[in-house]
Parts: sequence; C-alpha cells; structure tokens
Amino acid sequence: MSLTIATWYWKQPDGRTNYTVDHIAIWRDMVRRHLSMDHRLAVLTHEDISIEGVEVIRPPREFDDVRLPTWGEDRGLPQCLRRISMFAPDAGDWLGERFVSMDLDCVIAEPLDPLFDRKDDFIMYRGTTDKRPYNGSMLLMTAGARSKVYTEFTPERAIEAGKQYLGSDQAWISHVLGWGEATWGAEDGVVWWGSRRNHLAPSWRLMFFPGNPKPWDLAENGWIGMHYRPNDEWDEADMRFRKRKVA
Repeated sequence: MSLTIATWYWKQPDGRTNYTVDHIAIWRDMVRRHLSMDHRLAVLTHEDISIEGVEVIRPPREFDDVRLPTWGEDRGLPQCLRRISMFAPDAGDWLGERFVSMDLDCVIAEPLDPLFDRKDDFIMYRGTTDKRPYNGSMLLMTAGARSKVYTEFTPERAIEAGKQYLGSDQAWISHVLGWGEATWGAEDGVVWWGSRRNHLAPSWRLMFFPGNPKPWDLAENGWIGMHYRPNDEWDEADMRFRKRKVA
C-alpha cells in the first residue's frame, strides 16, 4: 500500500506567516531524502500551483469559512479547521487509504520510516504542553479511522472545544477524541522549536515550528541550516562532516 504524504497550502489574508511554493519544494526534498517506504507526495490546496513530483489535490471546502472566536484571527493565527475534512468517512477517495498530514514549517534530519511504518490506525503528534493531548502539525491515519471528528462537528461545539484547548482543528480533535490516542513525541525524535523537553530526544529527527520563527528565518542556525535546504544544495557526505563540525 502506497502511503500519501500530504501537506496543506492556503492563502490567509493577514496571516502571520506567508508560505510559498519554495517552502513546498524544500519540504518535498526533505521528505524524499528521508523516506524510503513506498509513498506519493501531495499538496492539498486550491491555489493554482505546480511543483514537480508533488500531486495537487483539491480538498473539500466545507470548513474554509468557519471561524472560532476562541482562536484570534485578528492576530493572524492559522485557521486550520479545513483540515477536519481529512476525517470524513470518504476521505480515502481523495487522500488514499493511508495518509500522513504534515505541516510545511518543519525540518527533517533523519529517516521518517520509523515514524510511519506502524500498524496504528491513528497517530498524532503529542501536544506541546501537558494540558494539550495533540498538536496538529502531523498525523498518520487510515482513512475513516476517527470519522466522528468530522461527523460530530458543529461550530457551536467547536467554540466550546476552543475554550478547553488551544488551537482551531487541534482543539476540536482533542475535544472529540480525548486523551489516550497513540502519539509521537521526543522519545521518537519528534520535537518543536523552543521546547524545554528537546533534550529528552535521543536525536532530533523531525522538528516543527508552531508560531514564529520559522525554519527559513533561521538559516544561520547550524543544525537548521544544515538540513533545511533543497536537494541541489544538499550532499550526504558533506552533511556527515558538518554534523561532526557543528557538534
């Protein structure tokens, strides 16, 4: 079974981050370097873009205009409720039977296969504090596995979820699923920029950047600059040398 590795791309007026097709291209190259299992790359978007080696998928738009007063759009915070479409019972028709959703603002430094070669029908990145079960930066799912996230959604209930948990889609997912789902965390090498717990990771396999700065803002950082680059600027032998030098 081929695994779909997907990222989302949309334009949000007054958003605090301006994502570009160059970011998608670097994400593509990082995934290619670090994933050996059978997969296809996709970007979920309604923008008119074309990126070699990345399939463009037009996702449903039923949640595009839903806004939560608990998640301040006036501060440019990302409105991610559109990602709830991934939980629809028929999501496999457009995403494939098994898929990963991964944010663009990440740095991939080591093989992803140990993260994705698992039997769980649903795995999500663990919340960034003990008060948050999950973080929306990454999930792995068998299509339809947690369809109640989609079928039970109402804006009114999502507002209540936003009072309980931080975020838009991740607040709703946390509210509906509760604690106890399989997660990735520092023990898997999955970390986030600025976390005080990153020292617990055996290595930094994959780092996410919720909020600011983003990896493209930190090119002078040794570890980030080493890995956040397109394939034509990356050489494995050189990276091994630079790892020793940076360390």
